[in-house]
Amino acid sequence: MKIRTIATGKAKKYLKKHEEFESAYKKDNFVDSIKVDSLGIAGDIQVDKRFHGGEDKAIHIGSYVHLDENPTFDKLFMGCNIIVDELTEDSVCAGDIYKVGEVRLEVTQPRQPCWKIGVIFGKEINRYIVKNFATGWYVRVLNEGTIKTSDKMVLEKRVSNLTIKDLSKYLKSVPSDRNIIEDILNLDSIAKSYKKDFIKKLGENNS
Repeated sequence: MKIRTIATGKAKKYLKKHEEFESAYKKDNFVDSIKVDSLGIAGDIQVDKRFHGGEDKAIHIGSYVHLDENPTFDKLFMGCNIIVDELTEDSVCAGDIYKVGEVRLEVTQPRQPCWKIGVIFGKEINRYIVKNFATGWYVRVLNEGTIKTSDKMVLEKRVSNLTIKDLSKYLKSVPSDRNIIEDILNLDSIAKSYKKDFIKKLGENNS
């Protein structure tokens, strides 16, 4: 799979009903080559580290398909560090290991949309992301190094059939299949933050 873009973001100030907030959602510093370590791409900022960043969510990757389908949208609307061809939330699975040049990446969870997207880009874009599960996916870095836009993203290993789209759906509606629930809870690749939210949803369903 071809890499379309690699980008980092800096904190910017925005207004919501006259209240100021900061976000580095817009990844608008495009590069051809950059260093990657266990905490992500060099120079990239995550303002709210409660929900973004860390080893389990080091890099945010998204599909060019969503940009291609929505040519009138702001090209930064997905908020991704890396945009790739072909792959989508339907085809990427939790635990997938991808090799990108000398770097190896492991898929951990979907990004969960938040209210800031609607403020920054408008309600239409926010609705598209939520309706189509156009979340992109987080990865942890297994092998550090340098990635380039000329690199290919190659699937090295698949350990589950839990797609990123499925994982997004399960945070809204818990699966009835107990085997799926066990797979999610037992798969080490899935980020702890996702499991915490999923267990909370399970509790709500059982209350």
